[in-house]
Amino acid sequence: MIKRLFFSGLAILAIAILPSSCLKKDDPAADFFETVQNDTQTIRAYLRAKARDSGIIIHPSGLVYKVLEPGNGVDTIRLDQTPTVIFKRMLLWDDRVLESSQNLPTDFDGRKLKDHIAGWQIGLRLISKGGHILLYIPSSLAFGKTGIPGTIPPSAILVCDVKLIDFK
Repeated sequence: MIKRLFFSGLAILAIAILPSSCLKKDDPAADFFETVQNDTQTIRAYLRAKARDSGIIIHPSGLVYKVLEPGNGVDTIRLDQTPTVIFKRMLLWDDRVLESSQNLPTDFDGRKLKDHIAGWQIGLRLISKGGHILLYIPSSLAFGKTGIPGTIPPSAILVCDVKLIDFK
């Protein structure tokens, strides 16, 4: 009887361990979601530390945002359209501006929204024409583990202040 119980327990243990041992150790989807979750927690901690957490919203994607001006409430951009924006891009924990349109509208040489980082693709569709949004973008929704050499470090969390002037 004890022998049977021992082997039954061993069999159950083997069945429980076998599937997890067959899983790939490098699961890109799991890495992506873990990075987004960690970055979102870092963003929330930053906002609390700076007392800027009032009115923020966490999108299901992990993007953290605050709508400063919703826009006209009618005209919303689609991914296949080209946004014209005024923007500033900074790193979280660093108030230094990395890139900006210098308060002038830009359409990034006609780049469609679908060709911008995921954080902008999500964020700009949360406002309408004339809207203004503050985006706290997890690295996986920005430039990821590669960054932009010489400008944005790898795994950087971005802060983008964006006004959607128009789109076509």
